[in-house]
Amino acid sequence: MPIEGEIMLPNEKNWIQDLLKQRYYAEDENTWAQICQRVATLGKTKEDEARIFHHVLNCEFLPNSPTLFNAGTGNGNLSACYVLPMEDDLDKIFTTVKHTAIIHKYGGGTGFDFSRLRPEHFPVGGTSQVASGPLSFMRVIDSNTQEIKQGGKRRGANMAILRIDHPDIIKFIKMKYEEGALSNFNISVAITDAFMENLQKYPSDLFVTTFKGDNYFIDEETDSWTELQTWKGVELNCYTNSEVWDLIAQSAWECADPGIVFIDRINNRMPASYLDDVIIRATNPCGEQPLPDYGSCNLVALNISKFIKKNKMNWNSFQEAIKYAYRLAEAVIDNNIYPVDEIDDYSKNYRNIGIGVMGYADACVMLGYKYGSQEALDFGEELMKFIYKWSLVESVEYAEKYGAFKGWNYEQYELLIDGRNLPPQTRKAYKETGLRNICLTTIAPTGSIGYIADSSTGIEPHFADKIFRKDESHPEGVWITTPLAEEYPESFVSAMELEVESHINTQAAFQKYVDSGISKTINLPNSATISDVQRAYMLAWDSDCKGVTIYRDGSKSVQVLNTSDKGFKPKQLEDISTAVRFRIEAEGLDGEYVYITVTHDAQEQPIEVFVNYPYINRPSMEHTHRREQLDSISRLISIGLRYNIPLDKIISQLEKSKGSMKGTVASISNVLKEYAARSGNHYMESCQECENGNMIFQGGCATCNECGHSECG
Repeated sequence: MPIEGEIMLPNEKNWIQDLLKQRYYAEDENTWAQICQRVATLGKTKEDEARIFHHVLNCEFLPNSPTLFNAGTGNGNLSACYVLPMEDDLDKIFTTVKHTAIIHKYGGGTGFDFSRLRPEHFPVGGTSQVASGPLSFMRVIDSNTQEIKQGGKRRGANMAILRIDHPDIIKFIKMKYEEGALSNFNISVAITDAFMENLQKYPSDLFVTTFKGDNYFIDEETDSWTELQTWKGVELNCYTNSEVWDLIAQSAWECADPGIVFIDRINNRMPASYLDDVIIRATNPCGEQPLPDYGSCNLVALNISKFIKKNKMNWNSFQEAIKYAYRLAEAVIDNNIYPVDEIDDYSKNYRNIGIGVMGYADACVMLGYKYGSQEALDFGEELMKFIYKWSLVESVEYAEKYGAFKGWNYEQYELLIDGRNLPPQTRKAYKETGLRNICLTTIAPTGSIGYIADSSTGIEPHFADKIFRKDESHPEGVWITTPLAEEYPESFVSAMELEVESHINTQAAFQKYVDSGISKTINLPNSATISDVQRAYMLAWDSDCKGVTIYRDGSKSVQVLNTSDKGFKPKQLEDISTAVRFRIEAEGLDGEYVYITVTHDAQEQPIEVFVNYPYINRPSMEHTHRREQLDSISRLISIGLRYNIPLDKIISQLEKSKGSMKGTVASISNVLKEYAARSGNHYMESCQECENGNMIFQGGCATCNECGHSECG
């Protein structure tokens, strides 16, 4: 399988080669072609091998990272991720912990639904003991993950899901607000249809959870479950439906977690929903693959930009690429050496695959479509319908040769397209021999493989037209510009220029022909409000999306990008020209506000911070102490700024000290982050893998803008 001609592949760029050397090259490898040759050996026939090699070599499609890591090496884990059961039995819990460690060791990620675990302080059997609750076992897995690097390549990734009706849901929603908590997990709330109905019809009713057939309220003072509405004649202050919804939005606004998945919609829209033994409870770490217990992700992403020729989509070439992308995904299932026997059984019986896309934003720009425009939405819908149709044709052909997935039923299986649009031979074969795969299409974030292909990721918009980058080749830093931004300035838009509707409408357009899920981040500017987050949630619900993830610029200590090449300059008091004042509701003081004032120099760099805490008549000792503490904190921040301590270092220390979500220390930190974002000097944290780059949040996970480290495949 020689390389045809002397072509400059995107992955020959220096920063991409650094990633390949760090994570993808097997022993004695030093070229992209060698990786492609390993992957191509998975093909069933010599023709399959040759065509897979050609497409992967040219980055026309790429499989998930573990296939690139491990194909042909003897390490048989080729799947990106798995969903494991978490049952209410101590032995079974630690069996799952063991299986998680094995999966992470060989390069996979894991997702869990913790909803079957009894709530914290819930009685254990007939003993006097009480349960530690699902959050405690999340911490166990998080700790294990920290110690095990995925396949020696990357740190493990997990998804924790808890149903909205679980009695520990409020503690779950709040748990990621603490800096560093569950750092190896994404978390999502599984929203039920019943909750959405209650929210819209009865927002002021008390929020009700359930466990083992009994109902529980949640006390606002303790966030713990209670069977009572009153205690010793005093009415308890319990959460209402709207207050829980507000809390989810507030937490997502504050720290980008949790995401939400519409779990009933996911199960009801699964094309084989008639199968009682295929119940979806969780997703993979990035949320694009809803799976039952022991399900696996086997993903291939088509690079749409590679099929734009002379400002037109080459549908014939694209159809041929879909054929071999499907065959590669099928080959992954058959060649995988699964880490757990139950995963082996499920994968080979039901054969989930996920043919998806990357480079969609690139393609839109090249075609002259602005991301989120009606032309771009129509193109996305047409694109995904085309992928689904021709993946379906291949799946029917494979079913003729090798058999249908377990439980296929012609009368009950629900296609996403009208069968009359299929070729006549496919229609006939489908009716007689069925479908090879229970699900066919998925949109993954493609964080690392999009980086390798030098393309936009998944169906995400471009984050920015350029970033400032430091690496070993450019120790002083260099501007990296997205070439398409210069070549097509009229159609290029960045994520932060888009309205919520553009993000959600794009996701909804693709979802029509995606029978699994979609990983998509709704990027919001730092100035976005909690109401904006709630609007995004409701738009996702109304648009038939299966889930949604929100990221507000500046809401995580791991900031999105570096847009400045200016080093830190000393600031002098005489340079102060003006100030910005922020008004924050005072925690525990109805109708009162905390005023936080940030003064800055002529270059809009902050130099002093003042916190004016409300004065009240006859203040309590606690109130007086709080005023004194906040005055001390603001003075220390100010002297740090005057003596040139970088603002991000100050914010980092405040992040470690935050108390409640509405606490004043948290408010100071948030104000400084918002001020930094407004002035273009975003608060950032270095990538833990390479320690040089900064993390960019896209498709439900963060990717380093230098080494390509990602929590996703």
